[in-house]
Amino acid sequence: MAQADIDSTIAALQQGLTAIPADQAVTVIDSWQQQLQGNPIAEKLGDLKAALTSGTTSNGMSLAEILADIGQGTTEAAESADPSAAAKVKQLGQLLSQSASSLK
Repeated sequence: MAQADIDSTIAALQQGLTAIPADQAVTVIDSWQQQLQGNPIAEKLGDLKAALTSGTTSNGMSLAEILADIGQGTTEAAESADPSAAAKVKQLGQLLSQSASSLK
């Protein structure tokens, strides 16, 4: 499986959540989960994938709540990210948070 790419993920989110086919979103989520193994965000990505594939999550959170959590965690991770990637990580976190807000 190809590695998830931050630029393509940002580009997809900029088009809006409804522009991303569910099967494509699941593929991207799987790739990010593999890359982030051991990071708390990887577990939240599992919740997101469950919400997309089955419509429910094990913890009862809504899709908007999951996206908000992932967005916040990603934005916070930007603070300790490699300086060459920090701006893109922060942008990704902000886009995820905005996507969550659009679902509320």
